[in-house]
Order: sequence, then C-alpha cells, then structure tokens
Amino acid sequence: MKSEPATFDARALSELLVRDDVTPSVLEELFGSSEVGDELLRGERLPSRREASLLGALLGVDPSVLTGAKRPSLGVSLRLGTAQVEHDVVEPVEHAMKLLTADRLTEQWGFRTPAADLSAFPVSRRQFKPKEDGKTTAVRLRARLELDPLSPIEDLTSLVESMGCVVEYRPLPNNVHGISVPEIRGSRKVWAILVNSHDYWALQRFTLAHELSHVLYQDSGQIIVDRAQTSNAIPEIIADSFSRHFLFPDDALEELLEKHGRPGNLADTDRLVVDIMLTYGISRQATLKALRDSKDPLAPPESLLHRCEGVAVRSMMASVGAGAAWSEMAEAEGCRYASPRLTEHVLAAFADNVVSLPMVADVIADGDEVEAARQLTAAGWDLPAAAER
Repeated sequence: MKSEPATFDARALSELLVRDDVTPSVLEELFGSSEVGDELLRGERLPSRREASLLGALLGVDPSVLTGAKRPSLGVSLRLGTAQVEHDVVEPVEHAMKLLTADRLTEQWGFRTPAADLSAFPVSRRQFKPKEDGKTTAVRLRARLELDPLSPIEDLTSLVESMGCVVEYRPLPNNVHGISVPEIRGSRKVWAILVNSHDYWALQRFTLAHELSHVLYQDSGQIIVDRAQTSNAIPEIIADSFSRHFLFPDDALEELLEKHGRPGNLADTDRLVVDIMLTYGISRQATLKALRDSKDPLAPPESLLHRCEGVAVRSMMASVGAGAAWSEMAEAEGCRYASPRLTEHVLAAFADNVVSLPMVADVIADGDEVEAARQLTAAGWDLPAAAER
C-alpha cells in the first residue's frame, strides 16, 4: 500500500476554529497579534511551528498535523471535515472511534484477551481472479482455525473478536450493511466492525464475514462502508466470495446435496434450501447463488431455483415445517448488541476505577449514561447515587 503524502488544508483549520468558537480575539491573545489570527481564519497559509504548537494545545490536535508534516488521523480528519466519510455514516463512524478508544485504554491498563495475530495471514492475491481469491482465503482461514469443513460456524461474533476485532450490532442507515473502522497501534491495526442490527440475522452473519475479509486483506481507506448496492470493486468481490465460502464451504454443499439427492420438484428444492439456510446461517440469496455456481449434478435445475426465489422466505419456511425455527432465529433482529469482549474489558476496568461511567456508556449503551447506570444496577452493581441519576 503506498503511503499518501502529508498534506493539510488551511481552510479546514479555519472551519475548525469557527466550529470550536475560537474568535479572533482569542487568537489575538494567543498569538499576540491580530494579523496571525486573521490569516489563519481566512485560510491564507499554514501555521508556523510555534503557531501550530499553540493551536495544538488549544484545540487538542497534534501540531505536526497542523503544519502539514503528518497526515491527520481519522479522528482529527473527522473534526476537521477532511475525512472522506459520507454524511449519513459520520455518527456511527464516530461511535466506532469511541469503541476503539475504550479498547485501547482498557488494553493499556492491562485488561485484554489474547488475540490471534493474523497480520501476516497469507491471503490469496491472484491477478484477475477475485472470486477464487476469496474462496482460497476462506479455505486457508478455516484450516488455520482448525474448523471442520463440514461444520457450521455457530458463534461468528466471538470468532471474529478472537482475532482482535471489536464487533457491535447497532442500527445503521437503511442502505448500509456494515462499517469497518481501523486504528493503527504501533505495528498493528485494530478494527471496529459495526453490523446493521436492522438487517435479518443471516444477512448480519454474511456482513460480518464480509467485513472480516476486509480486515484480513488490510483493505485501504480510512473507513470501509459496505452499502446495499452491488459493487464491482475487487475488494468487494473478494469479500463476498470469502464470506460465502467461509460460512458455507463447498465440502458442506456437496454433503447436503448427497443427503437430499437431486430435487425433483419445488418442495424438494425448498427443503434443501431451508436446510442450508438454517444449518449454516446464510441467506436464501447466498444459498441460491451457491447452488447456481455448483457443478455438482445433484444441484437443482435453474427452473426450480427460480421458482424457489419467487416465494417469500417466511412462507417457504412454513411450507416445510420450519416456520418456528425461522422465527426463533429472527428474534434478535433489530436489537443492539454491544461487543462481548470490549464489554468484559471495560466493566473490569470500571470495577477497578480506572475508567469512568461515560466510557462504559459508550460501550454498552450508545453513550447514554442513565441507561448504562440502569443496566449496571439491574445487574447488581452498587453505583454511587450520582451515577444513577
């Protein structure tokens, strides 16, 4: 990945000064001259080293960023309005950054869980074969994790968090399935992954596996936003292929085709599709794509797959007696779930009085301190009266 040159837009600095209510009189007092403040507010030039040091202390920004000697972090970029973040995802991205901050601070205090180091994991990078790359990488990862090629991944969240990621399910804009935000810590990169809790459960699993591909490939960009529309970008093609083969390997597909035999009618096809969906936790769309891509002679013909596709999923489930199972799997849809690993760490740190309630609230209650206090009290925590108000 090529390093980008260090640049900084003085106009962005001007906007930040205005946004933080830094008036010309404040700058005049800071610099001892009204001219310096006027020039910076008009965006006529970058600050000098001395000016940057004074501004850095005032605004809480690294002075080397203000002089253009260093690229701004994602947090600074968001404050300055220079990060390439679509307006509808600014709030969740800022939330992801709070999660990363909590993770970093609790880690520094010694609250950590050993994580698999996959920074040097051998992902497949064959030129012009992104689908094969995704499949090969999925096979390699399952082998590295010693996962049986026929077994479904039941607790995908814990598995991804065991690789050092922070995973949270929360409402996102309707057209956004997932967001991945990285933070560089020394020689490693740590990711916060947000999954849209309004998506149905199988799509949430597919999204999380998709985001894991971005993590493994260390895909470029300050943030990665996966929207509903189809993308022809190579990283997205790789991630989709990885997700399908990681959750539902070809060996598992062959096993189920042998179990069911070649479908002779729509009912047989529905039973096969439902078995795949409920066993491996993937969507009908992903299931049908896997069957269409299969060269196995036992795979259903296109005519039956097309008819299966035309029936509502809930109706299809009910038709083969799986309606109750489908409803049970869907119970958690729409619910917000905090990161299990980060929740454990931040609560341990809170118990030792090294982090405050606001940080706990960022992790377990979307920043709502009253709700966080309610949850802790309900769980048996003895909080100071001030914290419960």
